[in-house]
Amino acid sequence: MRQTAALSAPQVPAEPRHADYPPLVLPLRSRRLVVRDFTSGDLGALHAYAERREVTKHLLWGPNTVEQSRATLAEFLNQQQVSPRLRYDLALALPGGKAIGGVSLHLDDLRLGNAEIGYVLHSDYWGGGFVSEAVRLVAEAAFSQWPLNRLWARCVSDNKASRRVLERMGMRHEGTLLKAERLDDRWHDVLIYALLADEWQASDG
Repeated sequence: MRQTAALSAPQVPAEPRHADYPPLVLPLRSRRLVVRDFTSGDLGALHAYAERREVTKHLLWGPNTVEQSRATLAEFLNQQQVSPRLRYDLALALPGGKAIGGVSLHLDDLRLGNAEIGYVLHSDYWGGGFVSEAVRLVAEAAFSQWPLNRLWARCVSDNKASRRVLERMGMRHEGTLLKAERLDDRWHDVLIYALLADEWQASDG
C-alpha cells in the first residue's frame, strides 16, 4: 500500500506582541528638524500654536486656553511613562530646540499592524515643507523599527493643505466618511488615507 505524507496543520502567524513594538528610538533628525518627546519646558511653544484659530480650525480641539494647553502637555508627558507605549505625541522642533508643532503616531491595532499619524504646525511656519519633512521622519521610524503593516491618516475634506501632505507622502485616498466630524456647528466629510509597508519600501521612503 502506498504511503501518503501526513497532512500538516496550516501555519498560523504568531500574534503580534507588545515586545514586537519596542519604544521608538528618539529623537529623529533631518537637516532642518528634530522630532522628539515633549518636555515640561515646551508649554509656551505648544500654546503658541495651539491657541491660534487658523491652526486648529480643521482639528477636533482648540483653540486652546493656557489651561487646556497645560493639560495637553501633561498628557503627552504621561504617555512617555507608559509601558508598553502605544501613543507618541511628539514635538516638531527646530535644531535649536524650539517646538513649532507636533507629530502624532498612535498604534491603534497591534494585531493588524495599524498606526495612525497626525500633525499640526504653527502658522508662522506654513508653506516651508516642515510638516512633510517631519511626517516622513516619523513614517521611516515606524516602518523601520516596527513590523508595521499600514500607516493611515484622516483629514476633513476642506483641509486642502493636509491632503497635499498626505498625497506627497504617497498615501492613497481609501475612502470618505460622509459627515463624520462636526466642526463649527457644521458636519464635515472625513477623508481616509493610507500607505502599506511594502508600498513604502518600494518607494524607498
